[in-house]
Amino acid sequence: MVESVEIRPSFAEALENQHWDRVEEIWLEALEEKPIPTRELFEVRRQTWQAGRKNLARTLLELLADSLESSRSPGNALEAIRELIRLAESKPSTALLERLTASLMNSRQDSPSLRAVLDHHAITTARRPLDELETVERWLDHDVGTVVEVVGQGVGRVIDLNLKLENIKVDVKGKRPISVPFGAASRYLKPLPDGDFRCRKVEDPETLAEFVLAEPGEALVQILESLSEPADVAAIKAALDGVLPTERWTSWWSGARKHPRVLSSGSGSRLRYEVSRSAEAAGETLLDELRTAKPALRPVIAKRLAERGPEEAAAAAEVLEQSLPDLEQTQPGLAWMTAGVLAGLPGGADPAADCKRRLLEGGSHLALLSGMSDRSARAEALEAIAQFSTNTWPAVWSDWFLHEDSAQNLRTIATRLEAEGHVDLLDQAVDAVFRNHTNHPAQFIWSCEAMTEKDCPEPIRARMTPSLLEKLPDGFSRKEFSAFRSRAKGLLDGGKVAVRILMESANEQQASRFSQRVSRIDSVEPQRARLIEQAAQHRRQTPTANEAVVMVASRPAADAKQEELRVLLEKEIPKTLKGINAAAAEGDLRENFEYHMLRDRQELQSARAAKIQEDLASVRILEPGAADTSTVNIGTVIHFTGEDGSPIEPMTILGAWDADLDRRIYANGSELAQKLLGRTVGDEVELEDGTATITRIEAWDGS
Repeated sequence: MVESVEIRPSFAEALENQHWDRVEEIWLEALEEKPIPTRELFEVRRQTWQAGRKNLARTLLELLADSLESSRSPGNALEAIRELIRLAESKPSTALLERLTASLMNSRQDSPSLRAVLDHHAITTARRPLDELETVERWLDHDVGTVVEVVGQGVGRVIDLNLKLENIKVDVKGKRPISVPFGAASRYLKPLPDGDFRCRKVEDPETLAEFVLAEPGEALVQILESLSEPADVAAIKAALDGVLPTERWTSWWSGARKHPRVLSSGSGSRLRYEVSRSAEAAGETLLDELRTAKPALRPVIAKRLAERGPEEAAAAAEVLEQSLPDLEQTQPGLAWMTAGVLAGLPGGADPAADCKRRLLEGGSHLALLSGMSDRSARAEALEAIAQFSTNTWPAVWSDWFLHEDSAQNLRTIATRLEAEGHVDLLDQAVDAVFRNHTNHPAQFIWSCEAMTEKDCPEPIRARMTPSLLEKLPDGFSRKEFSAFRSRAKGLLDGGKVAVRILMESANEQQASRFSQRVSRIDSVEPQRARLIEQAAQHRRQTPTANEAVVMVASRPAADAKQEELRVLLEKEIPKTLKGINAAAAEGDLRENFEYHMLRDRQELQSARAAKIQEDLASVRILEPGAADTSTVNIGTVIHFTGEDGSPIEPMTILGAWDADLDRRIYANGSELAQKLLGRTVGDEVELEDGTATITRIEAWDGS
């Protein structure tokens, strides 16, 4: 795109009327001015050439070049001579090329490598002198001593030009010198102008560091001006690297961003900062942006505007208040969030409270909640609904459970419903989640996370059955769970729901199937897949031919199983039977999904209770410190050294109810425990990571 240059009226009139003598006359007058208006004369030359007067254009340009050389303006003279060569109809004369070289040398006389570069790239003998000139200029733009930004690496100083190898070396503080091929210099090296903030980091970092700490706002303005485009926080931090201690960042940033010339735009990861021409202009820009912004963006912009001062805060409040009536009718959720911001602005508390009251009185509470993108706003609205609708709020909360995606809000809903005695409503909501878990990924993943927590609501804990193993792999592979992939994989970790089910209630077939499915999912990390395989082994192991696996447990583990049995027999099974009777009363059982679901649950609960009763009848309680340590026995802690003599983390052998792979506690029926039982100090054994030697056997102390 050609830059538009304004020319004086006399030139414009002469050119329009093609009075070429007059053009030349005005041109000569312009050459007497100080400084010579070079840009204007270049534009006149261009228009003269376009009008077909090429010889005149060359003559005028020659006069300009002579005058610029005489006036000691080497940079402009270089441009004039470059243009003369470009317009030449034949090969430029040696004299003209020597003039070009002389102007270059005058304009770059402070460049340390000038003579070496010209010796390597002789312009006067080059087949294409202008191309050679551009090459020389590119070298000199990155000459030794030049401060440059190395894209993606930081700011440093050029320390060497290797003309033979065509390589530029840059010293970036704190790193090894970086070598950049000359051909890539224009893409990866950006010379910084004198006075640029990042340039000062290299030239005088101590003085700059003092300035940054003393004047946070002014320093931020200079950073943003040097970056020349809206910048995110990461770019600002990078500019401060080496001049602002990391521990001072939070307090520095808190003060710096309040500078009246600093503007922000966007939100979240797209938040960017830039500099306005003045503080007043910044306020006006933000107010204009607030008035014209989409309704969803107004609360964020209003907060930024209010931070600039009381007058700006009052103006923001006025705009938000005017927007509420329309939002109440069309976007109630957004109206609630807007009112929340308005409440914190001057004079905004009363109109905000009135708006929220009307929203609670006038429509569907579910529609209100569904229009809120902010988690904290939804939490506030849920509490307001509970206070406003004392009879109907539990139904609203249980319905909203199926739509809420915040783990914190889901926990609030579940625990509050259970605490207030609305377990049936919570149970219905949880059932809906587990019946169609792919339609409710956020709720499903949170429920699975909560199952293993101490204070988990019972309707959620009741779903921790082997049938859950059929659903869990969907969280690692199906697109519906893409936003929750890392949390879903966390369910495979030690002590979480997958391992707990495998070790406590899954049968051999269920454990093997789940382990095989997990091993085939590429997104699951190898260490997690191995942990699941180890947990599954607890259900695949069979007693040895000579000795059956003994059922043992610590007293706390046995007490926990006894309590689990009590809950099953006194609460869960009676509740399920009651539900079966109610579902059966509705008629045709062939299409009664709830009836069949409850029957399946009752069968699982009864089987679980029977298994616990059987185990409790035969369990032997392990007393801390009572194990025989002459050999590896149940209730012992085994210490090892590896093949290189280094110690290996000890292993403990207890019963299946006490097994905890994260703490290296193995069930006595596991494959590894079976290998160790009966061994003595000095024996070599095969562990997961290779051969090890038993160095000490201690009695388990109950910890």
